[in-house]
Amino acid sequence: MKVKRVLSLAAQNLGREDLAAAINDCAGEPAGEIASLLRCYNLIENEIALDYFPLKREETVSVRGGVLPYSRLAYAPVTVYSAADGALRPLKFELRPARILFPSLKEETKVTLTYSHSPREKEFDSCSEYGGKISARLLSFGVCCEFCLTNGQFAEAATWEKKFREALRAADMTRRSLFVRARRWA
Repeated sequence: MKVKRVLSLAAQNLGREDLAAAINDCAGEPAGEIASLLRCYNLIENEIALDYFPLKREETVSVRGGVLPYSRLAYAPVTVYSAADGALRPLKFELRPARILFPSLKEETKVTLTYSHSPREKEFDSCSEYGGKISARLLSFGVCCEFCLTNGQFAEAATWEKKFREALRAADMTRRSLFVRARRWA
């Protein structure tokens, strides 16, 4: 989904049809309230990635001398879940401030790393990192909350935050399959 669509939906949620029209007509670099909404979107997407639904990635990189600097990964890792060598055997690793150490590796080896990362900052015409359970509606609730907070509308912000948290909780629910028990005749 496009960031522009989420921002337009947030403006409509706030009852700001003028702002929604300005978002739809914006062709260049956003300014004013549109830029503020974009900043709120980036904050919310980052919060969801760090606290609720991590963005997981699997990447194969070459490790020299048992040291892998974070700068060699496509994204800066938040949590490293696992590491495996070329034969998919698990590897032990140690996290350091600027690198990952693999004590058992002495020569150059291909390592498959599974980690979560925070999203990159989005531009006005970018696509969201999320889809599926994290809908445009859910993201717009969070954007509305942040936008109200930045404008000093604390009562409205509390209302939007409640809707946002409930939508996150609903997105995290797993639905059980329902079944009817077999009948027994006595």
